[in-house]
Amino acid sequence: MTFEEVKAILTANGGLPPGPITPDAPLARAGVDSMALVVLSLQVEDRLGLEISEDELSTAASVGDLAELIRRHAECPA
Repeated sequence: MTFEEVKAILTANGGLPPGPITPDAPLARAGVDSMALVVLSLQVEDRLGLEISEDELSTAASVGDLAELIRRHAECPA
């Protein structure tokens, strides 16, 4: 999943404001909270069939890292 796809999910469904979010934006500064991670987890499962827990998503340091984490799971599902 690309950064733009993650950003779109977070702004459309995760409650984040549609303002500028950069790949290197820390999760807290971008407004990503636990509810946004729940939404992202559910959207990833719906769209890609991947189950990634909110706890694992919360280990990402930035929004770009979220996209990279999801991409790695898609390439090598557990």
